[in-house]
Order: sequence, then structure tokens, then C-alpha cells
Amino acid sequence: MKCISLFVCFFIGLQSLNVPDYERLVSNIESKVEVVDQDKASFLSLKCRDVSNAIQNKQEDLNCRMDSQSQKLEDLKLLYKQKKNYYELKKMEYGLNLVSIQKQNLIFQSYWIDKDLTKCFNEYKCSQNDYLKSKKQWVKNKHKLDLYASFLTRLDTCQKRLFSRFSTLSQLNDSGEFDQDSIIAGSEALPGYGGYEILENNGMSCLVDGNYVIDTYSSFWQNPIENGTISARCWAYPDGTLHLGLDIASPMYSDVYAVANGIILYAHAPVESNNGYLGNMCGWPSGAGNSICMVVAVHDKLYAISCAHLSNEIYVTSGQQVGQGMTIAKSGNSGNSTGPHTHIEVFELKQNLNSIVDYFRNSGADFSFGCGFNKAATCSDYACRIDPETVLEGV
Repeated sequence: MKCISLFVCFFIGLQSLNVPDYERLVSNIESKVEVVDQDKASFLSLKCRDVSNAIQNKQEDLNCRMDSQSQKLEDLKLLYKQKKNYYELKKMEYGLNLVSIQKQNLIFQSYWIDKDLTKCFNEYKCSQNDYLKSKKQWVKNKHKLDLYASFLTRLDTCQKRLFSRFSTLSQLNDSGEFDQDSIIAGSEALPGYGGYEILENNGMSCLVDGNYVIDTYSSFWQNPIENGTISARCWAYPDGTLHLGLDIASPMYSDVYAVANGIILYAHAPVESNNGYLGNMCGWPSGAGNSICMVVAVHDKLYAISCAHLSNEIYVTSGQQVGQGMTIAKSGNSGNSTGPHTHIEVFELKQNLNSIVDYFRNSGADFSFGCGFNKAATCSDYACRIDPETVLEGV
């Protein structure tokens, strides 16, 4: 209870902290990364996540203000140059006319010209001061943005280090509860595999009675995420800990594509896009955060594909037919995750579509298709879990 109370106090005050406070917080987290034990690793990762999110919020707000400030700075710079040029022109004119004015003894004319020149000078200096003051504030904010970026880099390093020390905490499992409304309703009257109805106006495709116009298997595999990088390969993490999928790192909200023509078995986004930390078991399967499971047809085979740790921007629903290359979601950092990436698992299916849909429904949305989450390269009566890199092209 004491630990929870401390966390609540920490969380409540987080948004109001300034740069020196964040420096102390980040330094404090860095000092604990190498000495924390496994029982406290999840809490430290959670704290790291919350500090990162708070800093990102500050960063986004400051970026918005600086966008407006940059335009204002350009306007002030332009005005300052105009005032300066006008003053220089007036001063030159005064110099050219000064001799003539003195010869004619036009004292009052000299007085008014001098007064006008002084006014121009004051306006020029005032606009210069406004510009320099605004520029100073902009430079100060730019420095603050650089500090925020530095804090986020350091916190990301902390998360990666926690992950490398306690990768056993990063697994998915089926100990939680699936969302009944997010699972495909049934297998009756499914169209021919790969078929979907093109609806007028929006081009969406759904499992509805209608005129199905496409009934083909895909002839190749679509890259699920363009310009992503593999952060962890299948079967084992670098430390040898079990890893049952392929991790593709990419910036938050990268497009996630349907790898082939397919049907959505499960799609649910119950949490925030960036709520990930080590040991966070939200979502289905437990730890997946926001997730999608689908069956796809490539060449002459059926496969199941699951994607975990997505953002809450999911564009498909269970039972929907999708075409290859369609954007089905945006990537995120949800669930048992310590950084933006998409965890992908692939299963080569042994039975027909109807049997697979029936099993998926009756098993309670089993993302492992009977293969479990405890061993690598396992098979069941329904599927064999395979290394995604053996089929995905271009990853």
C-alpha cells in the first residue's frame, strides 16, 4: 500500500514539473536500472513510462507554441528590417540635405527633420528589441526542447536496459479474458476465402450477404510495416530468453498493413496507444495491449497472423474481409512493451477456414491456435507456429 501511495503522489505531481525536476527524476531512474531486482522491475519500467509520457506531453505542447512563436518571430524580424532600412534611408536623406539647410539658415526645418529622424530611430530600436526579445525566448524554448529530447533518449535507454535484464517479464500469455464483442461472430455463410464485397463510397469490405467480386489467394506477402527495423527475432531474445514472434520497431503510429487477402478474427483496442511498460499484462492475449488476429491466404495455404502492442487506432473489426496492402492499424507501444514496436506471430494452418473460425470462437480467441505460449516452433491439430521471417517478404 505504501508503494501504491507513493506512486499516486508521484503521478499527480508529474505534469507540473519543470526541467530541473525532470533531470532529477531521470537521473534517479538511471541510478536504479542496474540495481533493481525482478520484483521491482515492472514498477520502475512503469515509472519510466509515465515520466516519458509526461515529457512527451510537455514536448508536444512546446512544439505547438514554438510553431506559433516561429511565425511571430519571422514577422518581427521583417518589421525590424523594414524599420531599420527606413531609418537608414531617412538618415541618408538628412545627411544630403543638411548642408543646404544650414546655408539657408532654415533652423526650424532642421529641427523637424531631426525630430522625424529621432522618431524613426526609436521605432527601429523598439522593433529591434521586440525581435531580439522574441528570438531569445525562442532560443530558450529550443534549448528546452533539446533537453526534453535528451531526457526521452535516456529514458528509452533505461527501458531497453530493463528489458535486457528482465526479458522473461515480456512474454504474452492467455491468463486474462478476451473481449467477446471483438471476436468473429461465426463461420456460417462465409464467402469464398479472399472474397470481399466492395461497398460503394468508402471501399470498405465486410462479411455481409452480397455480391462478392474477388475470390483469390494472394500471390505474395506484403511487408506489414514499411521502413521498420527488426528489434528482436523469433524464438529467442539475444540473452536466450524465449521469444515467440518477430518484433518490428518503427515510430509511433506507423501504418500496419494486411500482409495478404484475409479475414479478421479478433480486433480490440482497450488501452491507450503509449501505455506500455515491462510486465503490463493488459489486452488480449495478456500483455498484447491493442491487438489484431486474422487469417490470410497466400499461394495455396492459409495462415494466421497476429499483431500485438498496436496503438488504439485500429481500422478493422472482427468478421471484416480485408485486401492485401490495406492499412489495418497504426503501430504503438501498448501492453507488455518497453518501446514502439509491433510483435508479429505467424501460424501455418492445418485445417480449412470454417474449422479454424469454429476453433477460434470455441477456444475463447486462442491466438496460439493450440500451440501455447511456452515453447518455440510448436504444433497442434490446428496449426504450427513458424518463424515470420520464413514467409514475410522485405522485413
